[in-house]
Amino acid sequence: MTFDPLLPWPILGVAVVLTLGATTLRLRDDDRPRLPAFRSLAMFVLVAFIALDPAIDGGTVAALRSDADVLFVIDTTGSMAAEDYGDGAPRLDGVRADIIALIAEFPGAHFGLITFDTSARMVVPWTTDVGAVSTAVELLRQERTIYTRGSALGLPIPAIDRALPRTDDGSRYSVVFYVSDGEQTADGDEPDLRALRPSVSAGAVLGYGTPEGGRMRLFAGRDDTLDPYIHDPETDADAVSRIDERTLELIADDLDVPFVHRTEPGGIAELASDVADGASTELGDSRDGDRRLYWIPAFGVVALALWQFAVTAFEVAEARRAIGRPRRARRWAR
Repeated sequence: MTFDPLLPWPILGVAVVLTLGATTLRLRDDDRPRLPAFRSLAMFVLVAFIALDPAIDGGTVAALRSDADVLFVIDTTGSMAAEDYGDGAPRLDGVRADIIALIAEFPGAHFGLITFDTSARMVVPWTTDVGAVSTAVELLRQERTIYTRGSALGLPIPAIDRALPRTDDGSRYSVVFYVSDGEQTADGDEPDLRALRPSVSAGAVLGYGTPEGGRMRLFAGRDDTLDPYIHDPETDADAVSRIDERTLELIADDLDVPFVHRTEPGGIAELASDVADGASTELGDSRDGDRRLYWIPAFGVVALALWQFAVTAFEVAEARRAIGRPRRARRWAR
């Protein structure tokens, strides 16, 4: 059996503690009947079980099928770890959150993931496995500082060219999300992605960073240590990375897609929705899935609620009989 909580675990934990505390206080009161307390506790347990959304194997779900091929091209050079996203978080934190949100807007699509730093590689080949793509995104890390050779924003062009279009019949809706801070620190010309424009139906260039910039930590390949910041020998101080919006806008013009500056969480759904509107989605063949079990405790909740309603109605009727009902004057009987 698996669980997919509808509420965060901390909220469920607080609700359990409060309910158990309230039930204990009621049971300690000898002047009050205990049955209502146990009935309320049983109702809460069943509702909590529903909130856990239990499931077992053996179900089927109708799979969605889309003509969208969504390719994420992500800069993982050291500058993408600069701490100027939101309230001082690394830029890659924002990248992960945005990509996960974008994936959710393209049900049934094929996804691919290319990363580039000292080299460009297709980390996730075309797949409809959302779990695999999401896991790869969550595992995104900056390149190891010892291997850095600077940022070359045109480096992923051959990899993108090989990946798009996914089919040769022109029936696919090719979406590209190019993700970077726009810094071009490696030797070479400015990136020119115009040759890719015929293969791109839609997408966006997502830019991370601020004009003020942020410091970047050294990365040795481990997340369990707090590495010091990268040192700039020219200034004899911590190196600072700043967004280059001009270069990102040039890339957006090359691909004929919008440039979106991302500085804090939220607001990505509207962009994703506009891009996803161009894709065609339909029901495909059924596939194996989970069999949801929430309806079983739901019957128990309904039964307990009806029991409580009946008890309350009986108590109200008894109270009315105890105080007596006012008699209406019957004019017709005079």
